[in-house]
Amino acid sequence: MKVKIFRSVLLLALLFTTVASSQSSKKAFKKLSSAEKCWVIFHPFKAKRAYRVTKEVKQVVDSILHTQNMGNHHAGNQLDAFKHAFWMWSLAEEIGWRSAKSLGDQHEKGNYQFFKEHKLEDRTTPDKVSGDMDLHNNSIGIKLYKLYKKQHLSQKERIEKVKEAVLRGEMRMIYQTHSGKYLNANGYLIPKKEYYGVWDNAKCLVPSTSIFLMADNKSKSLNLPQNIKQ
Repeated sequence: MKVKIFRSVLLLALLFTTVASSQSSKKAFKKLSSAEKCWVIFHPFKAKRAYRVTKEVKQVVDSILHTQNMGNHHAGNQLDAFKHAFWMWSLAEEIGWRSAKSLGDQHEKGNYQFFKEHKLEDRTTPDKVSGDMDLHNNSIGIKLYKLYKKQHLSQKERIEKVKEAVLRGEMRMIYQTHSGKYLNANGYLIPKKEYYGVWDNAKCLVPSTSIFLMADNKSKSLNLPQNIKQ
């Protein structure tokens, strides 16, 4: 039995090598976590399509980044929330929502592996609150896909629907200043040493409305009057 399973896995791996023949896709595969690599090996044909969709989503996110109307970086803000929801919706269109969700789940499992190996994700160390944020926003992307799938929306229309959901606060983002300095639930700035490389830290999730992107303050605390409820 073990021999048969090994042969099946080997066959799937060879199939993936065939469909992912370009140099760029091979490099992308090497950068994946073990959890994501397993997903690719067992879904070789869907993996090729997912790779193409992921590159397209990155182009969309980069174009929005240049406008800076949803944040000027990728980590934990409105743009990050948009990215995950739009990625899930786009993947669901291409490979089905169950496969999309499965890939998203494996990606978050991989982030914990990256944390243990001291690797970066989006130029920062992964942590628990970032994973919770991504899983929530992934679920909203799947929800939007199911809601609008019969309307056969264009990419431009889907982009606008996801943006609207972000601005309504349906997504979650990490409480922070405009420049990406993280805040705890009381609105106090969190020293970098207390969250960088720390899996379970004082960062907190807030609705993705613009009010939670606080104006920068040179003081050590913004002294907000109310606690933030996740």
